[in-house]
Parts: sequence; structure tokens; C-alpha cells
Amino acid sequence: MRNILAIFISLFIYQGNASALVIGSDLNEITIGANFSGQDLLVFGAFYSDPSLPRDAKGDVIIEVKGPPQTVQVRKKKPFFGFWLNNAEVTFKEVPGFYYLISTTEINDEILNKNNITLLSDQDTQEIEWGKIRMPKDRHDFMNAMKRNKNNLDLFAINNDSTQIDILDGNLFKTNIPIPNTVPVGNYTVSVYLLINSELKKGYNYDFKVKRIGIESVIHNLAINFPLIYGLLAVFLAGFMGWISAEMFRRLRKT
Repeated sequence: MRNILAIFISLFIYQGNASALVIGSDLNEITIGANFSGQDLLVFGAFYSDPSLPRDAKGDVIIEVKGPPQTVQVRKKKPFFGFWLNNAEVTFKEVPGFYYLISTTEINDEILNKNNITLLSDQDTQEIEWGKIRMPKDRHDFMNAMKRNKNNLDLFAINNDSTQIDILDGNLFKTNIPIPNTVPVGNYTVSVYLLINSELKKGYNYDFKVKRIGIESVIHNLAINFPLIYGLLAVFLAGFMGWISAEMFRRLRKT
């Protein structure tokens, strides 16, 4: 409720401006527990422009969500005497662990490139370790493969359904951003852009955090910080459970 009140107060203050933008959310933190199966993040806000203008002339809103940066390796295999072996490898740096894009207008590459709204910026692209990849077509294939892998995990999506953002009273908007159970932990940034005549006029962003709690947090921290101990425990537990199962089966056969 405080966020919604702040939206209206800010909108009232900025009404002297030709174009103003304020946003908010219902959550500042998403926690991942043993039963976490995904969650919707409500993003809402308001943009102000001349109320005498028709809706189409007031501009559009683009909402972009980026997760913590990661290093992603994409490998291409090639058959060799009946075996599939790694033939080429590309390392992508600073790739968002989660990326979601939605807009009140049709999203096309021209608008995104013109306003530098992309999954990977030009600077990030320069940091890609292409290895032996030289041909532009091969680089394009690896880039698409990286995006496809992210998409298969529900970690990358461009939503072209403009109806998913509700516009209320001409200046208020809200939408639900699906956060899947495959998201990495870390800091996330929600950026909202006001576009007028396909040009970015205003931008606003805020951060929220995704973290693990309970047994999920303990297991994750152990696997990341102490991989050897985690591996030994996993082998021990597997062997112990196997022994328990065999012992129970042996006793059942005697009865």
C-alpha cells in the first residue's frame, strides 16, 4: 500500500513535466525454499504525459528484468568414429542469469537496438571468448544456442503479448513478471522505459533480491563453497541409503 501511495504522490508531483515515470513492486525479496515452484513479481507504476493527447500519442512502456551476471559456456559437438566429441567452445561473459522483456507495444529489433535494450550490450559482446570461431554465421549460431539454452530453462523470454501489461486510466500500468524456480540467487534489476515515437524519453529502475532459505540454502552453500565435502557426503548418503534398502529387503524376505 505504501508503494502504491508513493506512485500517486510522485505522479502528482511530476505532472508539470512533459513526461514522467515512476514504478514500484509488491516484493523486494523472493525466497527459494524446498517447496518453491516459481512466483509472480507484480510491477506497477505510472507515466505522465499531456492528458489531452490520445492514448497512442502518450508513449509506451517497456519493462526489462535482468538477473545476476554469469559466465556461460556453449559447446558444439562433432561425430568422430561413432563418438560425439567437443569440436568448438565459446565462453559468454556477463550474461544475465535471468532476462525478461515485455512492452505495451510490439517489440522489434529496431526499437531495442536504437535504445540499447538488449540481452548483451556491445561491451559484453566484446568480452566473448570466441576461441577458434571466426565466421560470422558460426558466431550467430553460438549466440542463438546460448539464448535457446536459457529459454529452455525459462530463464530468457521476450513477451510480445502487449495485453499482458494492463493500462488503467491512460497513465497507470501493472503486469506480473513470472519468476521460475530455475532462477539463480543474487541481485536483480527491473528497468522500466518510457518510449515516445520509438525513442527513449525516460528510464527508471529498482533492485530486488532472490535468495535461498532453509535446507536449500545449506545444500547450495555447501555445494558451491565446499564441493569436495559435498561430493563425499553425496556418495556416503547414496551408499548408506543403498545399504538400508538392501537390509530392509533382506529382512522382508525372511518374514
